[in-house]
Amino acid sequence: MDFIELAKSRYSCKKFDARQISKEQLDSILEAGRLAPTAKNLQEQHVYVVQSAEGIGKICL
Repeated sequence: MDFIELAKSRYSCKKFDARQISKEQLDSILEAGRLAPTAKNLQEQHVYVVQSAEGIGKICL
């Protein structure tokens, strides 16, 4: 796949399922994010995991 095909096929997911993922899946996702490169590895990362309906309600605009 070349870059143009990749750019045409990308999308933003704005609708989410209410099901929670397993702890193992969450840990894997967080580890991948932790290992992802940043600009010169200087950018600080902040990751927030919100799983409760109350917590999601607090961050939704």
